[in-house]
Amino acid sequence: MKSTTIRLRRHAAALALGLLGAGFAELAAAGCGTYNGPAPLPPHWPHSAADAENGVKPHPGGNGIVGMWKETMVSDGTAYPGVVPNGMTIDFGTTQWHSDGTEFLISGGRAPSTGDVCMGVWEQVGPNTFSLKHVALPYNSSDSNPPVVPAVFVGPSIIKEKVTVSRSGNSYEGTFTIDQYATDETTLLEHIGGTVTGIRFTPD
Repeated sequence: MKSTTIRLRRHAAALALGLLGAGFAELAAAGCGTYNGPAPLPPHWPHSAADAENGVKPHPGGNGIVGMWKETMVSDGTAYPGVVPNGMTIDFGTTQWHSDGTEFLISGGRAPSTGDVCMGVWEQVGPNTFSLKHVALPYNSSDSNPPVVPAVFVGPSIIKEKVTVSRSGNSYEGTFTIDQYATDETTLLEHIGGTVTGIRFTPD
């Protein structure tokens, strides 16, 4: 029992150091919660909405949000207390917006063992403009820095987006915020803001 208690205290200490250490190397956040470092994009991942607008026919579904998208989040440099440089890719992944007002995202910048799936709800708030709120449940695990075994729940991460779909219906752009809380769901560990881009997946 004593050895178990000592291990748990060590894990808690490692988690605290990982979350509260100074600088970006020790703490950042992603689409599905905290992670330790930037999320480099794959070679052919779209970097901007312009990638979807060059010579592409309008989407037959119009400019609604329902569908599957490649999404990229980029920091605007306003993160605190950890510093995340302006222009750094925070996360990327695939997201589906469903007609019933629900949504889910699978992160490509996070290891599955740290919690790479998050779900949300959305509503239309203006012409071609949509507001999203979703929650992630990130863990510090053997894939974290520093590694934590067994995995330890960090706390809920609340991600909000406000995006506008282009006239072609093939892309969207907007802003996002991420607020990572401790397990008490009140103590803010990290806030990040930035821009978000979506490129629609099509069957062809």
